[in-house]
Amino acid sequence: MKKILFCLVFSLFSVQVFATNLHDDGARYDDGARWAFISDKNSTSVAVVDTFEYKHVDNLQLKAIPVQMAVSDVQDILVYIDGKTTNIYIYDLVKNTHSTMVLKSVPTDMIFHSDGAQLAVASQNRIDIIQPLQGKFGDVIDDLNSPFSMNFDNGGYNLYATEAQTGKTLIYRTHDGKQQFVQMGQGKVSAITLSPDARLALVSQYQSNSVYIWDLFMEEHFATVTMTDKPWRPYVSSDSEHIIVIANDGKGAVINAWSGEEVRQLQLPVKPTSIRTGWLESIGIIESATNLAIFDLGNDKPILNVPLIKPLLELVVVSDSKTLFATQQGSSDLMVFDIRSQQSKAPINTGLTHPNLLVMGITNTVCH
Repeated sequence: MKKILFCLVFSLFSVQVFATNLHDDGARYDDGARWAFISDKNSTSVAVVDTFEYKHVDNLQLKAIPVQMAVSDVQDILVYIDGKTTNIYIYDLVKNTHSTMVLKSVPTDMIFHSDGAQLAVASQNRIDIIQPLQGKFGDVIDDLNSPFSMNFDNGGYNLYATEAQTGKTLIYRTHDGKQQFVQMGQGKVSAITLSPDARLALVSQYQSNSVYIWDLFMEEHFATVTMTDKPWRPYVSSDSEHIIVIANDGKGAVINAWSGEEVRQLQLPVKPTSIRTGWLESIGIIESATNLAIFDLGNDKPILNVPLIKPLLELVVVSDSKTLFATQQGSSDLMVFDIRSQQSKAPINTGLTHPNLLVMGITNTVCH
């Protein structure tokens, strides 16, 4: 790990700022729980959707087509990367201005610290800790081998980075830069999942078709869940009460995160593609290419299968856990699903030709 002094930054990096007033009407998108931002796959347009009023309200113009976006609710900025250049693009959602920070290599992943001011940016074999609103560079972590996954714990005290080929996991303490390593599983593993209470760390192990769970409080192995096929990345509900595991053959389970005991079994007819929870963390949602499987986390009530008109691309559950929004393959419409009533609502037309990424400042998904 190298400590980068800000006074030396400009020998390694450059910062470019270009202010352009994109909106004369003074539009502000500074409520992270309200505004959803949807990118277009083939253009620099980003649609803004009001998730309170269920309508498309604006289009922003970016400086590049994003392959990943993130929103800081605290600092009201939209940050994105294009997968081609070394740029980190920053869009100020209050001032409607752009700025750019330039890294040493092409960034591949990024995640905001819970304070909303710091951003961890992954590139080849390194992580840069930056402050995008101020255009400042901080620490560099280079004790990792790509590819790896990153995750901040919910309080932002630690950054966890797991090597995908080995399970070797760096725990980086954010306030003083102290590092330690733990071994998360063996061989190739999934992206790391943290329980929102920062008690458990989880990965899927692919060579043994199992889910490995490490107790961060006790600093010891908590459980290993054996699966019948290649496991999907495990999910923990945002209240830290339930773990959801599912395999490619559709078999899975809901597990009590405190006792490690199985709460219910799951059997889906098709391969899963993502996991979510919602409506005050009582309901699980597993996406596949053809349907959403909706089920109670705490009992064995039958699974409700909701057919999809088109396969989904990106989906989020809003911060109050009541509604799911998703972009769809081959459709300009944003899918809207009411988790409480378990009914689809009228779709929202984004005005985009090929809606792709979907992000919000605050969502129901924590530590995934």
